[in-house]
Amino acid sequence: MMAELLSDAVAAFTSNGVPVAHVRFHDAPEPPYAEAYLNETRNFGSDNRTHKALASYDIVLHAVDRDLALEGRIEDALDAAYVGWDKKGGYRGDADLVTTTYMIEVYER
Repeated sequence: MMAELLSDAVAAFTSNGVPVAHVRFHDAPEPPYAEAYLNETRNFGSDNRTHKALASYDIVLHAVDRDLALEGRIEDALDAAYVGWDKKGGYRGDADLVTTTYMIEVYER
């Protein structure tokens, strides 16, 4: 996957009317909304310094029903920002919401 900045990935959602929170909303808005979770970083360094930090994130889109048109617009925006992505679908039973998880890698520095 290509790697850009997390802000580029978040903009792909917000530019399509989807608010994004890091980890969780304290009071979740009406769907659709998204939450971004940091999985891990892989850092590149030398001489006891980190020069590049590559972070793996899951951005989880929550919706009442799967919206292929919205997913397509988000994916087009990710592509336009040079943010590579993979995705998987799911269901969040406690909230009765469909989820689409976008797995991305972006530079943090």
